[in-house]
Amino acid sequence: MQRANRDAANAALKIAREELAQMSLIAPFSGIAAGVHIRNHQVVAAGQPVITLTRTDLLDVVFSIPENLFTSLDIRNTAYRPVVRINTLPGREFTAEYKEHTGSSDNSTLTWQIVLTMPRPDDFPAVGGVSGTVTVNLGNLPASAGRETLIVPAEAVFNPDNRPKNEPVVWVVKGDNAHRYLEERKVAVGEVTSQGVAITDGLRAGEQVVAAGVSELHAGQPVRVWTRERGL
Repeated sequence: MQRANRDAANAALKIAREELAQMSLIAPFSGIAAGVHIRNHQVVAAGQPVITLTRTDLLDVVFSIPENLFTSLDIRNTAYRPVVRINTLPGREFTAEYKEHTGSSDNSTLTWQIVLTMPRPDDFPAVGGVSGTVTVNLGNLPASAGRETLIVPAEAVFNPDNRPKNEPVVWVVKGDNAHRYLEERKVAVGEVTSQGVAITDGLRAGEQVVAAGVSELHAGQPVRVWTRERGL
C-alpha cells in the first residue's frame, strides 16, 4: 500500500514538473524587458506575444531601401558591412552586418525593410526606437544600376487596380499640340524622397507625366497640358 502511494505521488510529481516546464518561457538571450503584453494568470495561446525583450549585447538596425536597390545590391554578403550612425551618439560610426529582410516589399512605399545587427555600444540609450542613418556603398551596385534617374511627384506613381503588387505605372502624355492623350507606362522606381520618387527605368528625360488624379484616368484619354501661372 505504501509503495502504491509512493508510485502515485512520484507520477503526480512528474506530471506537475512537466506542466511547470510548459508554463516557463526561457529567452534565447539575456536582455531587458521592454514591454509585457499579458496580465497575471491570463491564458496564453500558442504564438501569442508575451514579453518584448531588448538585447543588451546586440543592436538591430531597421531601415528601408527602394526595390531597385534591393534587387541589385548584395546586402546579404557577409563581407559587406554598411556604416551606421546613431543620432544620439554624434561623430561616431559603427559597422553592421545583414540579419534579415521582409518577405515582400511595402505596397505603398515600394520599399523593402532590411534589418542589420551590430554590437550594442556601452553608452547606447536603454530604450529602443532611436533614429540614425545607414550608409550603403553604391560601389557594390552593378554598372546597370548607375543609369540616369528622373524624379517625378510621388502622386504620379500608382498601382492600377487588379494588377499584381509592385508593378508601378505612370500616365505619360503623348501626341502633339493638336491632340494629346494618355499612355500607361510601367516604370521602375528608386528612392522615395521629399522631392518625389526616383524613376530608374521606363521614362526618358523631357517626357511629361500626370501628377494628380491618376486613379480617375484611362489610357487614350485626351488631355491638355496645364501650365502653372505665376502666383499659383
